[in-house]
Formats: sequence, structure tokens, C-alpha cells
Amino acid sequence: MEQEIKFEKIKVDSEKLLNHLKSKWKGRPCQMCGVGNWSISDSIFELREYNHGSLVVGGVPIIPVVPITCDNCGNTVFVNAIKAGLIEPNKK
Repeated sequence: MEQEIKFEKIKVDSEKLLNHLKSKWKGRPCQMCGVGNWSISDSIFELREYNHGSLVVGGVPIIPVVPITCDNCGNTVFVNAIKAGLIEPNKK
């Protein structure tokens, strides 16, 4: 019988992220369209180094990011979740 592996999805601490954005972003509009309406994801995602479509586990850099998307044009900006204080850096 196969054992199902469950992973806990990390939710963004919205208050902490908004405080970080207020101090760094300072209400700037979208760099592409000039509009300032943004949607902030409530999840943290991973950026991995490209390996020609192969999934490499271990030994490659992983950057935890929160996507922030312009509601007008779709331009998406990634905020580093470690630098924003949302998660602790991996000590390994």
C-alpha cells in the first residue's frame, strides 16, 4: 500500500508582508503600465535554477518568493520571502 505524502502549504503573514511593502515599495506604480493596482499572493512559491526541464532535488539554489501582480497589465514582481521576513533562511 502506498503512503500518501502531505505537505503543509505555507501561508503568507499578510500584515508582515504589507509592512515590508509599505517601507520598501512606497506606493510606486507598475513599471510597465503606470497603474498602481496590485494583487498580492497569499502563498510562497519557489524559483529554481533551470535544468533543461529536469527536476533536480538538492544541490541547486531555491529562492522563496511571493508574486505581486499588476491588476491592469499582468506584470508580476517577485518579493524574496526571506528578505521580507516571512520565512527563516535555510541554515543547511
